[in-house]
Amino acid sequence: MFKYFFKREIKEKYIGNLTGFYWVIIQPLILLTIYWVVFDKIFGSRYPESEEIGFIVYLAIGFWPWLAFSESVIRSITVISEKKDLVGKVNIDFKIPVIATVSASFLLNMLGYIIVLVILTIFNENIKFLSLPLILIPLLMLYIFSIGLGLFLSSINVFVKDTNQFMTTLMTVWFFMTPIIYPLSVIPIEYKTYIQLNPLSIPISFIHNALITQNTLQWLNIGILYIIVIIFLYVSVKIFNKLSPSFDEFM
Repeated sequence: MFKYFFKREIKEKYIGNLTGFYWVIIQPLILLTIYWVVFDKIFGSRYPESEEIGFIVYLAIGFWPWLAFSESVIRSITVISEKKDLVGKVNIDFKIPVIATVSASFLLNMLGYIIVLVILTIFNENIKFLSLPLILIPLLMLYIFSIGLGLFLSSINVFVKDTNQFMTTLMTVWFFMTPIIYPLSVIPIEYKTYIQLNPLSIPISFIHNALITQNTLQWLNIGILYIIVIIFLYVSVKIFNKLSPSFDEFM
């Protein structure tokens, strides 16, 4: 069932589109260019961490993992409601299509990320090529977190129809609260604690530190966050299982 829904997600969302898989690269590049022009060319943002490698490189390295996470979560929210014809009629575990949707979206964005990293590694000598395997640790954590949020939000969306609109708005706020277009070092001390409470600040900072900065990798922080994310996934599964028997009543 996972294989079926995984293939269906890729065919419907990407292969079935006019430009298909190219949007995995084109759309992020368009967004990346917009942020680069606004923050680097117009506002002239300059950070110590990006002086040698360039602002757009610093931005790209953190942007794709964020995009994989946010797009996976947003796509997963409406999975159950989109399959309302199956609810109550087909005996399947509806966690499977949710996880398949998250996996398909995350994987395709990661393929785009690999292409970007290869290009950056070839043309920018400041990228730490030998550290590339290290970023698998935060990326796996983001994937697990995406599944947990996807299961939780897709089950809530059955009962609260505005969940998708709310999360779409929240994702925009979440993006600017995550050190993607800026490093933690430029945050005033009185606000840094709030930014660090953001669960995405640790994996994104870990990726930046592993590939381009000389900062120490936060192994303890990411280890603690792994435990929290796994607990959250467990709780999300429990909530989904608790709510799923009532799905057909609210469709």
